[in-house]
Amino acid sequence: MSTISKEILVVAGITVNVYSYVALQEKGRPLAVLFLLHGRHGSTSTVERVVNAVLGYAQSQGPSDRDLVVVTFDHRNHGTRVVNRSANDDWTSHNQRHAVDMYAIQMGSASDVSFLIDFLPAYLFPSGERQVHEWMLSGISLGGHSTWIVLRDEPRVKIGIPIIGCPDYLPLMGPRAQASGLTVAPPHFPDSFMSYVKTHDPSSAEASSPNPSQNPFIGKHILVLSGANDRLVPWSASEKFVEALQVGNGTKKVIVEENAGHECTPRMVQELAAFVWEHGVKGSIKSSF
Repeated sequence: MSTISKEILVVAGITVNVYSYVALQEKGRPLAVLFLLHGRHGSTSTVERVVNAVLGYAQSQGPSDRDLVVVTFDHRNHGTRVVNRSANDDWTSHNQRHAVDMYAIQMGSASDVSFLIDFLPAYLFPSGERQVHEWMLSGISLGGHSTWIVLRDEPRVKIGIPIIGCPDYLPLMGPRAQASGLTVAPPHFPDSFMSYVKTHDPSSAEASSPNPSQNPFIGKHILVLSGANDRLVPWSASEKFVEALQVGNGTKKVIVEENAGHECTPRMVQELAAFVWEHGVKGSIKSSF
């Protein structure tokens, strides 16, 4: 197998890591690009093992219509972008803005994905050496929350794999607040914030509708990976939304791994790699852009 290379770019102040097993500067096949987002308190370095596993799997599968590239960047206020570490803490660590801080970060990272889809090709291929035919996204924990947001809001991302993430913020955060002796009310859940969540959260979309003009998930290919024993992001917070979710002619695959807690297990990495290959790299999906 070819050696996996890593190129570091700075795109408007965001440090971006681009991993591939092909020479991107040479003209070649179209690309499938997977963004991979880390979890809260993590950084891009914490997901490198997953990057290598996904690229290694793709290399082992033989010929494909596309070459695979994996892109990582730090969440806002994480890794190379840290401004205030305590803002990443929860209520047990005396961060009274935990609910707002975490949601703002996951929304910000979702916006960063769309921003990079806009501009990354110009940085990588100034002379048009390659074309991106598929944009994909996976994220772990906090990155999984962002993945759901992107699947709702970004039509160019048709393949998403949220890992131990949640599409429904209030069922996730309400029990956490209660465990800390708080209520889902101001000042920990300001009225303006609640209004925003109820309008912009993935759970506010008409995800159970078969009508593509109402349901932004129609036609998307989604693999949901969760742990049955996850106490931080329990499956119960996601279950109602995911069970009702309709994707039309897309794909919905759900794996709740027995005996797994809040962790990205080897099986989850294997399932991620296989799903990316099958739906994004091999060439079974014909992109519309």
